[in-house]
Amino acid sequence: MRYKFVPDNPEEEKALESNPSALPLFDPFLPPLQARSIMAGVRLGIFKAIGYGAHTAEQLAQTLSLDPEALELLLRVLSCAGYVARHGDQYQLTELTRNTLLPESRFQLTEWMEYNYIQWKIIERLEEVLKTGKGIGVRESIGEPENWEIHQQAMLETARPAAPLVASLVPIKDGAKKMLDIGGSHGLYGAMICRKHPPMRSEVLELPEAVEYARKLAQGEGIDDVVSHRACDVMRDDLGKGYDAVFLGSINHHFTPDQNMELLQRIKKALTKNGTVAIWEFKRPDPDSEPDLVGDGLALFFRITSAAQCYTSADYIGWIKSAGFIEVKVHPTPFSPSQILVSGRVP
Repeated sequence: MRYKFVPDNPEEEKALESNPSALPLFDPFLPPLQARSIMAGVRLGIFKAIGYGAHTAEQLAQTLSLDPEALELLLRVLSCAGYVARHGDQYQLTELTRNTLLPESRFQLTEWMEYNYIQWKIIERLEEVLKTGKGIGVRESIGEPENWEIHQQAMLETARPAAPLVASLVPIKDGAKKMLDIGGSHGLYGAMICRKHPPMRSEVLELPEAVEYARKLAQGEGIDDVVSHRACDVMRDDLGKGYDAVFLGSINHHFTPDQNMELLQRIKKALTKNGTVAIWEFKRPDPDSEPDLVGDGLALFFRITSAAQCYTSADYIGWIKSAGFIEVKVHPTPFSPSQILVSGRVP
């Protein structure tokens, strides 16, 4: 997958072909400007103010106390991006925006948009990481305490569409009662697994600075009947014992290969006989594969935000096998091709 300028007519196509400087001229600033316009549409309440009606820029500016000329320009950019539709001098939300960027949206991503203000600051560290080879690390990249709330709310939003599908694939032994969700924040993945395998309950291990708000998210999501939380640094603290399943969701990219190997060995000891482990992670494209903006872009982003990096499918599979698990399986995830779900069982 890749983003690119797509001409709307033969005249624009000819202009792009005849001007070799067009892409290097526009690529560094138009995509970021479009992205920032979408973020501003959420933060300033523009999408919410449009709602399910049609409004002029002047009407919206009066409602939101914004400059009408600047707002008109932003709305035109949002129209090009497909987030609003322009009819004469009025603007309406597209189906995409109604489904994702309103407080009541079915696939709500409003907090994700707010989290991108934090991610912009993280991406500014790219050159530093390229020079030093050292990622920032999750604690430093998130920063201020209030950012943890935004981070976790955003992670909950991105988990909602995938969690039921992932839960349907994670193997759980018969009679399972207790599972561990490592770094699970809101706990939605573990909760969905438990809902499919009653009377199982999930314990979420989360960093001390994140655990309090994670509990609130679980309560707000209505899953605290099957989810509890424990403050824990998983690389230092005891995991506990007697678990029938352990789930690791988007946590392994924060650890080095040696740390991941050690963690899986400790997980094996924490599991009961025939207990299962499942890794749900972003996967780095194989070195000999064709470049892909989603896969390679995520790998680069996590290289900045982590003390480690994303890993290939072979890495995740190899660690689980080397830790002594059997029946190691990669589960097809066509709903999220940039991620991988790998499971294994304790002999």
